[in-house]
Amino acid sequence: MGKLIAGLMALMLTLSSATVLACSAEKAKEGKGEMSTPLPPKT
Repeated sequence: MGKLIAGLMALMLTLSSATVLACSAEKAKEGKGEMSTPLPPKT
C-alpha cells in the first residue's frame, strides 16, 4: 500500500514540475515572463 501512495505522489510531483516548466517555457517564448529580471544561471 505504501508503494502505491509513494508512486502516486512521485507521479503528481513529476506532472506538476513538468507543467511549471512548460508554462515558464511558453512565457519565455512570448517574452512576457512574470519575473521582471531574468533568473541567474544555476551553477
